[in-house]
Amino acid sequence: MTRIFRYPPRALYSDFAQGAIGLACTLCPILLLQPTGLVIGALGASAALFLVYFARTVFSYLSCIELGDNGVRASSPDGAAIRWEDLRSVRLSYYTTRSDRSGGWMQLDLHGSRRRIGVDSRLAGFAEFTRAVVDEAQRRGVEFDQATRANLAALGIAPPPSDFA
Repeated sequence: MTRIFRYPPRALYSDFAQGAIGLACTLCPILLLQPTGLVIGALGASAALFLVYFARTVFSYLSCIELGDNGVRASSPDGAAIRWEDLRSVRLSYYTTRSDRSGGWMQLDLHGSRRRIGVDSRLAGFAEFTRAVVDEAQRRGVEFDQATRANLAALGIAPPPSDFA
């Protein structure tokens, strides 16, 4: 049975706004003020970074993550597929935005023999998706590092037993 996971548009509004504001703040001075070469270079480089950020947000918006009996497929402009038999590693990372670790997000990275698929915790059904991937990885003997085990526990998923305990 194939399950479909998507990023809800509401979860991406902030990223769309940040990218658009960044582009406006860097491109408008170039177009309206006609600055000198060095300033154009700095604003142009900043605009390029905001454009990449905006494009990545569009890719997330267009993404459809399919979890099936044969593996995981990311249907997006830069999509990838990993068959379960090709799964080599699963890593769950936590990135904090505050010094007290009260804010942040999780990133789940799946590495196959040739491809990588990464999803973050804004994905609708992230915990369900992660649990299914971890269960399949365990069945296939994929090992988990200590950071992944700790992050799985924080997500409410019983981490697999450690081979190093």
